[in-house]
Order: sequence, then C-alpha cells, then structure tokens
Amino acid sequence: MIGIGATLFKRAFIGSRFSPASLFSNGEEGGWYDPSDLSTLFEEDGTTPASVDGPVGKILDKSGNGNHLLQTTETKCPTLRLAGGLYYLEFDGVDDGLRSADIDFTGTNTMSVFSGARKEADEVAVVAELSNTFGSNDGSFRLASISGNVWRYSSKGSTGVNANATGFTPPVTSVLTGLSDITNDVATIRVDGVEKASPTADQGTGPFGTYPLNLGARNNGSLLQLDGRVYGLIVRGALSNADEISSAEKYIGFKTGVPI
Repeated sequence: MIGIGATLFKRAFIGSRFSPASLFSNGEEGGWYDPSDLSTLFEEDGTTPASVDGPVGKILDKSGNGNHLLQTTETKCPTLRLAGGLYYLEFDGVDDGLRSADIDFTGTNTMSVFSGARKEADEVAVVAELSNTFGSNDGSFRLASISGNVWRYSSKGSTGVNANATGFTPPVTSVLTGLSDITNDVATIRVDGVEKASPTADQGTGPFGTYPLNLGARNNGSLLQLDGRVYGLIVRGALSNADEISSAEKYIGFKTGVPI
C-alpha cells in the first residue's frame, strides 16, 4: 500500500506542479484545452457556463493565444462528463465536433501535439486535426483513431507521412503524443509515454499552414466523428524537447487517469 500511495502522490505532484503554459512562454503559437477547468467551458451560446452532463460549445484556449474552440449548434456539442474524479468531453460519434478560427502556423515547420483520448469503437475518427481535411491541405497534421486497433499521427508538409501505433483495441484510453519536423522528416507517435513509430519518409517542404483546429471530428463535426472521449489537448507550434515531452505526457496522464 505504501508503494501505491507514493505513486498516487507522485502523480498528483506532477499534475499540479507542471503547467502547459510554460510550453508557450516564448510566444509559440498553438492552444491548450482543459475540460477539468470549468471556468473555460461554456454552452453553445458562448456565455452560459457549461455544467456536468451538459453541452460544451466553447472551450477557452489557456495558452494565451486566444485560439478558442467553438460549436454553435447544440446537437453537435460534445457533453461534459465527470467520472472517477476525471473530467472529459464525450463525443457521440455522429456529429459532435469543436473547431477554432484559423490559426497561423506559417512561422514554423515543427509541431507537438499532446492529448488524452479514449475510443469506444475500432474506427477511423479524428481526435485533433489541423485543417478541415488533412489529405488536401499542405502543412497540416492529424491525430486519429484508425481501423485495425491503431492510433495514428499524420504529419504533412507538401507530402503526408503516417506514424501508426498498433495493438490498441477499443475501448481503450491513451495518452497520445505526435511530433513533427517537416524539414528533418520527423513524424513520431508516442502512446502512454513510449515511442511507438517514427517513420522518416520525406514530408516535402513546409511550413505548417493557416487552418482551423478541429477536435473530435473533421470539418466542424461533419466527418470522421469520434465515438469516445477527450480529456485534454495541447497543440504547440514547436518541436518539444525530451524534458518538455515527459512533463506534458505526465500532466496529460494525470488528467486522463493513465499513469506515465
């Protein structure tokens, strides 16, 4: 019991000590979204505070960049849930999705994406996607579930590359990390703090583009809808170093209930 208590204390300490705000301290573009911070959650009108078991139509960006995620149609809003002391957005797999206004990532060829997510079905579905259609837009990324029990991170300059993590049979909850460097052909996916794939195929030329950020579905809930949960999301227009990756993964793990 001492060992278990020490582990829980360590997780709580890490979860409270590290702030993702530090990832944006040098002016990095991106966004940080935290469903456990109820002060940042609103219904579809954008002003009524969201409540547990109710719709979330606006989630404020905590990075300081102002890249808030929105959904103005109530039936397309994910639902805020609380279970086991953990808050998350529940996406129905039908039409739920949130989307930002265009975010200008043209100042970078690199990207770091961190999320806690759960998929209930073996499906092709978006966790997070920069642009409304990854395959049609240069300078974009997609973090997704893929049929065949796969988590996938896709990175694209003028050419797209897929990094696949296999063997994740739903229902499964995971801490997901995607890392990109278009210039140096980095496209890495990590799951629960472990690197799973890092193909080095040519990604062509950058930079990343100016596109909306989609959460839980493609193109504002219209395609590839996630049947599952999102416990948090951090998107940073920079390639994070080893210490930053470790801290962010432990933080997301704390929010997701997955020990890292």
